[in-house]
Amino acid sequence: MGSDGLIELDQECWVAFAKYNLLLATMFGILAVVTRTMLANNVLLLIENGALTLLFGAIQTYAWLSS
Repeated sequence: MGSDGLIELDQECWVAFAKYNLLLATMFGILAVVTRTMLANNVLLLIENGALTLLFGAIQTYAWLSS
């Protein structure tokens, strides 16, 4: 248990990896909302934070499914 066939990690590592990426996804999501409300004219920063939120959310989901 704990292997996805691509990366060999034990279950504790996958859970820690998932929690870390959940923290990153949440942080970038909050930053995207703050950017949208306070810096409405800075579209590039909004797009960057949204993309990072999706990236770390996808990694977090992958890590949870692999654990």
